[in-house]
Amino acid sequence: MIRTKTLRLALVTGFLVAATAAHAVDMRPMAIINSARIAQEFPAMKDAQEQYQKFVQGLERELSVKEKALSTAAEEIESQRLLLGKDALATKMQAFEKLKADYFQFQESANQRADAEEKTRLQPIADQVRNIVERLSKERNLGLVIDSAGLSVVYVDAQLDLTNEVLQALVRGEK
Repeated sequence: MIRTKTLRLALVTGFLVAATAAHAVDMRPMAIINSARIAQEFPAMKDAQEQYQKFVQGLERELSVKEKALSTAAEEIESQRLLLGKDALATKMQAFEKLKADYFQFQESANQRADAEEKTRLQPIADQVRNIVERLSKERNLGLVIDSAGLSVVYVDAQLDLTNEVLQALVRGEK
């Protein structure tokens, strides 16, 4: 156990030393983007997100209906358990198991459909943003671009923020 901790510490220390050395050799500037702001201010992204949310809400409504039917069937079996004969109970249990299997199959299918919808609607815009950021990074010889929406940024110089340029490039229809 102590060997494992020592090995982990050595690996982490080695990684930090390597990262520091790499940074010392490559002192290129860095920049940020704010993907949340891009999602709010770029109309195509906003529209794609709204359409995706509507699609997911429709799936959730269908899933809720199926879940309610499953719950109702379970309650019915429980309430009639003592009144039903062995064969009638077995028949109801088989029907319930089929309903349950259908529910889980639909749930899996809904998740796959939601993933496909996300890829269809949102991924092309995310790829466009990534391409623009890569182009701007190469033009400015940047070493690193961080998405400030996903991090807790305490301070950033406004000159490092590429968000406005990314938004302008998106509006111009750049790829």
